Amino acid sequence: MHPETEECYRYEITGAMDSVVRYCQLVINKHSHRGFWTPTCPNPDHYDLIHQARTTILNDLRMVLDCAETIAYEIERDRQRQHRKPSA
Repeated sequence: MHPETEECYRYEITGAMDSVVRYCQLVINKHSHRGFWTPTCPNPDHYDLIHQARTTILNDLRMVLDCAETIAYEIERDRQRQHRKPSA
């Protein structure tokens, strides 16, 4: 494997994980108080809480995690293809 390819892999996965960490920090800063989730609806029932959890945190978190996982998967797949290539 070329050193440039390895370096590219490191940048890609590091960037993906930085996005996950930044999103988690955003959630902490925007949606929590002292480390606990703070719903914004007054007197919400459980349906309101579920809806708010999905719309304010979970859907975006899932997207960020899926993107990071896709990058990791593609790096692994590309690396496997590189190992299977016949040497010239």
